[in-house]
Amino acid sequence: FKLNRQQTLELGHHILKAHIFKGLSKKVGVSSSVLQGLWVSYSTEGLSAALASLRNLYTPNIKVSRLLIMGGANMNYRTEVLNNAPILCVHAHLGYLETVALLLEFGAYVDGVSESGLTPLSYAAAAGHLPVITALCSKKAKVDHLDKNGQCALVHAGLRGHLEVVKYLVQCEWNTDGQQAGSFSKSHAVQQALIAAASMGYTEVRDCFVLFCFVLCFVLFLF
Repeated sequence: FKLNRQQTLELGHHILKAHIFKGLSKKVGVSSSVLQGLWVSYSTEGLSAALASLRNLYTPNIKVSRLLIMGGANMNYRTEVLNNAPILCVHAHLGYLETVALLLEFGAYVDGVSESGLTPLSYAAAAGHLPVITALCSKKAKVDHLDKNGQCALVHAGLRGHLEVVKYLVQCEWNTDGQQAGSFSKSHAVQQALIAAASMGYTEVRDCFVLFCFVLCFVLFLF
């Protein structure tokens, strides 16, 4: 008998609460976290499904999620939401920094895309979650990636008026020439984001872009 995703989450909670391997781990030379992970992996066929369940996406349990990952759950598993987005995309969209950090710690793919082509960075930028964006960029997330609508994270931030996100992304390292397939140069992205912000009436963001363009032109003039 194998547990379903909800039962798997419950089992994980009780395994952690009981902590029965506390003394045994020293005797066998294996950490209790590994033993707990093995236990939950032998009890279910759906570790990845449990990690990506709606319950664990919208009300994540960090300790249980870590246990599922230790048991072998696929961190790049596609969810049932946001156009079948990978788990990291959903937590980035929701602004769950602790869960994002956990997934990145264990090697989740930082540029995994949903069926609409959005990366975790794009989802976080659209929602205005600057701490999440900072965490993703520290793992070399592609700032110049374009989704299927030809929009990068900077454009998504501009469309929704997230000024602090705009300022941060403009300062990030970009593909210098913009010639790589599926990417923008910084100058092209700034133009698109300026148009997007202006079309939505976000004057603060528009003025920020205008100032950036002025400074950029001045620097180019000097050199």
